[in-house]
Amino acid sequence: MTSVLTPGTGTNGASAGAGNLQTRVAENDRLFQQTGHLFGLDKLERKETDPGTYEAVWHILLNICNTGWAVGCQVAASPIAVEGGDAMWTLHLPTGECICTSRGITGHTGMLAAFIRTLIEQGYENDPGFNPGDIFENNDPHYGGIHPMDFDTAVPIFYKDELIGWIGSVTHVQDIGCILPGSIGFLNPDCFSDGMPVTMEKVGQNDRLFPWYEKRVTSRTRMPDWVMADARARLAGSFTIRERIIQLVDKYGLDYYKQVTKEYVEDSRRYAQRRIKTQTIPGRLRKSNFKDLAMKGKRVILPHQDVDVLFNLPLEVTVGRDARMALSLAGVSGTVPFGENINPTALASILLNAFSHIVGFDMFSSGTVATYDLELPPPGSWANPHPVDYHVASGVAWAPAVMWLSSVYETITRSYFSRGYLEEVAAGAACTMTAEFSGISQFGMFVAGLTLEQASNGGPARAIADGENSAWCIYTPQADQGNAEVTELYFPLMYLGRGLEPDSGGYGKFRGGLGHTAIWMIKNSPGVEYQCGCAGIRSKLVGNHGMYGAYPKWPERGSYAAGTNVKQLIDEQKPLLHERGDPDNPNMDKYIEARVRETDLITPFVTPEALHEYDLVVHHVSGAQALGDPIERDPELVRSDLDAGWTRDWVARNINRVVAKYDEKAQAWDIDAAATERERAKEREARKSRGVPFREWWSKERKKVEAREDMDPAVLEMWRSSMRLSPKYGEEIRAFWQLPDDFTF
Repeated sequence: MTSVLTPGTGTNGASAGAGNLQTRVAENDRLFQQTGHLFGLDKLERKETDPGTYEAVWHILLNICNTGWAVGCQVAASPIAVEGGDAMWTLHLPTGECICTSRGITGHTGMLAAFIRTLIEQGYENDPGFNPGDIFENNDPHYGGIHPMDFDTAVPIFYKDELIGWIGSVTHVQDIGCILPGSIGFLNPDCFSDGMPVTMEKVGQNDRLFPWYEKRVTSRTRMPDWVMADARARLAGSFTIRERIIQLVDKYGLDYYKQVTKEYVEDSRRYAQRRIKTQTIPGRLRKSNFKDLAMKGKRVILPHQDVDVLFNLPLEVTVGRDARMALSLAGVSGTVPFGENINPTALASILLNAFSHIVGFDMFSSGTVATYDLELPPPGSWANPHPVDYHVASGVAWAPAVMWLSSVYETITRSYFSRGYLEEVAAGAACTMTAEFSGISQFGMFVAGLTLEQASNGGPARAIADGENSAWCIYTPQADQGNAEVTELYFPLMYLGRGLEPDSGGYGKFRGGLGHTAIWMIKNSPGVEYQCGCAGIRSKLVGNHGMYGAYPKWPERGSYAAGTNVKQLIDEQKPLLHERGDPDNPNMDKYIEARVRETDLITPFVTPEALHEYDLVVHHVSGAQALGDPIERDPELVRSDLDAGWTRDWVARNINRVVAKYDEKAQAWDIDAAATERERAKEREARKSRGVPFREWWSKERKKVEAREDMDPAVLEMWRSSMRLSPKYGEEIRAFWQLPDDFTF
């Protein structure tokens, strides 16, 4: 098994003439392989001899990182950093291992650690050298970045003349010069359209960025002032952390700092390993899932992109008796001609999104990474593209990865459920449909980038409760949809509504947390494009999500109207559009007249024309997945949802099988408990009558599979590439369906 990001698997060990740090990296790997403890620390001496100081310094370090985050986010220009805090600052050992992190995008912890380690392994210690005030940066997916909009920055910390650590930071910039404006390059056909690269570079010294760095930003991005403000924000947060770390070393001593920071990394490994050991069960867990990217017949960049594609997102988790986890994507499908291919280093790093939420959340660092191995995905897959196609695009490589992460949540917490840890179970995550605008702002300037809506999905259901509404996001635990008024400052938009979307989570005994819908009116702009983008959505496909009998949430769809009568409605003080309304009869159809009126578009898409004054966009942010049989839902929870307007009578009646009646006088819903029980009993009997023996079902389905019956070209291509790239996976498919050895799709 070839692993990614795990200590002990580096390929560039120390060699003749190697720098001191290269030698130390190789020694750290050797000690971990030999002892099973990071840095060979079989004892945590500082913790054992003075646990009070040990805990105090740990929390001081956390506060220092969070202070850097607070300072940096206030300096940044991007609303997703300024308002949403979608950024992160990390503290590292001299050899790159992360000690602790700020709040923010936890999935970057491994990437920042890998970035610093790569600087060391590539000999940067000798040329150009590591000196006080140096600034290094990378956003290139070929070298471990996830997508070009996420800039990783590293600044060394020197105490007197000794390198004692690094500060890493990341922000998501609003425009990186992709072929389409903005920061979600899902339409990019290749890496040449992915925008401005910064490839493992020294971009500054003496605490100042080189002048040619700013010139490149100016000539290759559409909003250089915003991009440079984010660059300075990363430095502002980093310099704040550096100053306070030096103060801490002055107080506690250099020897104490160097020893205790290593212990924190090893301690976090032990913490995560204890959680795995006490809350999971050794064995093999598997999960199938799929994601579509429906682009056939739409506006694309190059002709070969006029296709629908389907991603295979397989997951296999093996929990060993030693409390280590091995994860595999055997069966993963091939690369795609869009910006949704990911470097495996980035994929391994964003696994920390799951681990930081459900395994290592109390003590979280590079030590957490040392508790699992991610098998290197097959070359030529969307999860490891570069060995076969070096020029694929990665404009929004998060897209398939976060949907795969949703399976990680579900799979690992199934093991928790088996051990009785019901409160820590998490059903599948919400999807992420982004909203980007590009055009002339209300201030007469060009503007492009994301709104904040997608950062507040619904949260997954647990085994004891419904998911939280519009308060969680898979790629950052500190979800924040931002203030509507701030979004209106950045973009030529006016909010006509922002509210929870009824029935937007999955259906179950415990429903998924609801998402919300924003209604925007274009205001004070001669024209802007709306990109309903993909950062992990499904449109034609219903995801294989939801646990223990739950039904999945519905796919994402987009809506907009151009050439509307909204000004007339305002002048006449008539009702406007404030919510999506009934899916079968949307409010846009009821209240709005327009030259173009689309209420159920297959996503993602870019509007074929610019939107203008009084045009409308209805943008939905997804709810999450559910747990348990919907007809086992407590009728009182259904009644509460009906009263709050969070579910509709049709869903209560046909999915939850609850008989309810609205009391006009009391303005509340009443539940008929006896009738509800009768309806649920009927549904159970109906299920029995609909059921067929597995052998009978299998025989019919086998014939369909062998004949490739009604299989869309996207389905056929996905299975072809999956079986070609992972031959053993192909053998399992053929064995299950008892197909000939040479069968292929």
